[in-house]
Amino acid sequence: MNNVKFLKSILLVLLLVNVATISFLWFTKPPKPNLQGSAKGFFAHELSFSAKQEQQFEALQTAFQEQRESLRQSNRETHDAFFDLLQNPKVDSATVKKAADEIVKIKEKEELAIFYHFQKVRAICDATQKQKFDKIVKEAAKMMGPRQHEGHGPPPPPPGMGDGQGPPPRR
Repeated sequence: MNNVKFLKSILLVLLLVNVATISFLWFTKPPKPNLQGSAKGFFAHELSFSAKQEQQFEALQTAFQEQRESLRQSNRETHDAFFDLLQNPKVDSATVKKAADEIVKIKEKEELAIFYHFQKVRAICDATQKQKFDKIVKEAAKMMGPRQHEGHGPPPPPPGMGDGQGPPPRR
C-alpha cells in the first residue's frame, strides 16, 4: 500500500514539473529577430555610418529589397513552370533545357543584384569604412560560398545516378 501511495506522489510531482516546464517555455518565448532591419543595423554599427550615410544606405536597402522580392517571385513562378513540365509525359528535352535555362538566368540576375547593391553600399563609405566593409564582405563570402565536402571533391551522386543502379544520364 505504501508503494502505491509513493508512486502516486512521484507521478503527481512529475506531472507538475512537466506542466511548469511547458508553461515556462510557452510564456517566455524570445522575440523573433527583425530580419528586415538587421542589415541596416549591422552595417550602421560595424561601419559607424554617419546620419547621412544611414539615410543613403536605407534608400539603397529599400530599392534592393524591392528588386530582390521581384526576382524571388520570378524564381518561384519559373520553378513552378519548370516542375509543371513533369505533368506532360511527352515533354521534349529541348523544352526542359529551355525552362532550366530560364531558372539560371534568374539566378544570374539575383547574383548581379547582390553584387551591384554591395558595390553601391561600398561607394557611400569613406576610406576607413571601405577597409572594414571589404573584410566583412570577404568573411560573408567565405561563409556563404560553396562548401567543400570532407574528401575535398565533388559530392557523391544521388542513388541511382552514375552508381550502376540505373540508367546513365543522357548527354
